Amino acid sequence: MFKKSAVLKNPEFLKLYLAGLTSELGSFITDTAMMLFVFALSNHDKSFLGITRAIFLLCYTIGSLVGGPLGLRFNKRNILIFSEVLRIPLILSLMFFHDIYFVMIANGLIGLFTGIYNPSRQALINEIVPEEDIKEANSLFGTTMAVLHLGGPFIGATLYSYFHGVFQVLSLDLITYLLGIVLLFRINFTYKLSQKIILHATKLKTTNSMLVDFIEGYRYVRSRADLSSMLLFTLMVGFCVGMLVPLLYPFVVEVLHKSEQAYGVNISLFGLGGIIGGWLSGTLNRRFKASKLFLMGIIAEAVIMPLWIRTTDFKLNCLVIFCWGIMVFIRIPSQLNYISAHVPKEYMTRVYSFLDLVFVVPNISAGIIVALIGNKLSTFEILNYTSILFILLVGVGLMTRGTRSLLSK
Repeated sequence: MFKKSAVLKNPEFLKLYLAGLTSELGSFITDTAMMLFVFALSNHDKSFLGITRAIFLLCYTIGSLVGGPLGLRFNKRNILIFSEVLRIPLILSLMFFHDIYFVMIANGLIGLFTGIYNPSRQALINEIVPEEDIKEANSLFGTTMAVLHLGGPFIGATLYSYFHGVFQVLSLDLITYLLGIVLLFRINFTYKLSQKIILHATKLKTTNSMLVDFIEGYRYVRSRADLSSMLLFTLMVGFCVGMLVPLLYPFVVEVLHKSEQAYGVNISLFGLGGIIGGWLSGTLNRRFKASKLFLMGIIAEAVIMPLWIRTTDFKLNCLVIFCWGIMVFIRIPSQLNYISAHVPKEYMTRVYSFLDLVFVVPNISAGIIVALIGNKLSTFEILNYTSILFILLVGVGLMTRGTRSLLSK
């Protein structure tokens, strides 16, 4: 599939793609291990998982808000390198300092620079890839994220289980950051902006405030019923995923009665489904409207979540989460393709930042809720109530004017 990808013949995109692949692989491996590590440090207290997730995502949100305006004003490649470099001392510190509060704060700062990194990388794709290849590039990145969902958690859980610690996991993460930096430095990217974007940026610079960028981006999204609807659905998914992620390991242990490695297997099968979904996304986006594929994915996820929670046989549960992965990775590239096709370039970076924002903010809220009720309700009860809420919210969202506007594009 990757060998046949025409967009990989673009040498600058290939370097960006490989830099993202290596960096994100390390992040997926470390993220899995850190959740296991915090659960162990807290003596299996679920509330600490919620707090850890909330701190990480709060910092990620701040980074995303900063990353959008920075991507408009400065060389995006340099922003990516800056973000990679500043994560290295944090990884090194986590190798040696294991106080649970320090671990949560350092992990949060890693989220800050990850938040800066992602919108600039997505916007850089739109500058170095010809317009006719952008859909393929987005689909390829979506498929790659699915591959990393497959390999990263399995490797992270296996390494943590084998070594009973995070030193080796963090060492691998450090190597991936260094490789990413080398590849980013080799990108031959001439920093140019179109005249329209230059005038727009010059106008904003007179205010000398990133707050103006944020306000203008918000006004633009609000002025578009289709984008408002898309981001509203993303907010719904963000909240439900925010409830799920910190409770996934407790779910595997308490409900499925399995071990750390089974946790890695469960997430990896989600990634395997994502590989299939990413491959299907490329084909489906050529035949159907991106907006319809996005909504189909949202509806399917709302149905699959309660089914997955109630499937307590481990093998069947893995099958359901595999199907879930397929639908998620049909939805994500379709969403990126829609934005690439329907948003002007001068707003592109900030819309991607808002996309991250409306996913992450409800994640933070959900993490706080898990921290507050994690020891008052069982894992199954929390996830069950969340799945019912997800279905109700999606049902209401489908009846809005914004959804009709989205389908008409």
